[in-house]
Amino acid sequence: MTHDPTALRALFHAARHGTGLAGHEAALEDAAAHLPLLTAALRLHAARAADAQVYDQPAAFEAFIRGGGNVPLYAQVSAELAAQAAGARSLLDIGCGDGHALFPALAAQPHTLECLTLVEPASALLASAVARAQAEQPALPVQALNEGLGAFAARLQPGDRWDIAQATFALQAVPEDERWAGLARLRAHVGRLVIVEFDVPPLTRGTDAHLLSLAARYERALGEYDGATRELVGQGFLLPMLLGQLDEQTAATNWEHPMPLWRERLAAQGWRVQRLERLCDYFWAPVFVLVAEAG
Repeated sequence: MTHDPTALRALFHAARHGTGLAGHEAALEDAAAHLPLLTAALRLHAARAADAQVYDQPAAFEAFIRGGGNVPLYAQVSAELAAQAAGARSLLDIGCGDGHALFPALAAQPHTLECLTLVEPASALLASAVARAQAEQPALPVQALNEGLGAFAARLQPGDRWDIAQATFALQAVPEDERWAGLARLRAHVGRLVIVEFDVPPLTRGTDAHLLSLAARYERALGEYDGATRELVGQGFLLPMLLGQLDEQTAATNWEHPMPLWRERLAAQGWRVQRLERLCDYFWAPVFVLVAEAG
């Protein structure tokens, strides 16, 4: 990767503020030698019209999530969820999204579920998940709750009980106080907790090391797509994501941690962590699965 974080930061600053890349030739040359795909994306971003709607962002995200490294990622995650659900009668999915990981898991093998509870704060995603449940699992009773972990956990009643609670790439988006308090309260209501998240490197936001790590990760992501799809995904999703992460004025929307911290925090709440291991590789960071018993 580039060894000049100052020059790279200047490029990202220019791209983020729309001031163009003129005058940054040396920085562009250095970046192109180490980050050719990301540099090309920056050039295109600077050259295109100022209209932010040139690229259809929903279509870009759809192309991103349905292609590249996401295909083997979700195949492996769904296989893991299917194995965890074997023999369970009730399942709680926290932050289910549109069910992209959940429903392939339920379809992978015959299941014994008698009740499925979906918790998702984004109403459009929850509606998609419910529609998919009705289409793919019509005999399975579904309870759909349009709320986040904090609100859900706060109104749990003594009789509420699930064999398994799972969360895939969802807890990172829950503010830490709400997340840890919610998981602590949940322990009295589930038998097993299954978490799938990213084992992110322990880097401080805004440092040179963090900047270089982000650049290398996005370069890898762009390399997983080709041609027009790369342009769509890069301009409509990946580059906006990267530039947003580098904006120091933007409040954090994700609170990720290295894998060992998850064990430490859950163990402190009384969860008995039975399994914690990396599941598969991914451009952002290796993916891990954590399985804990309520005890």
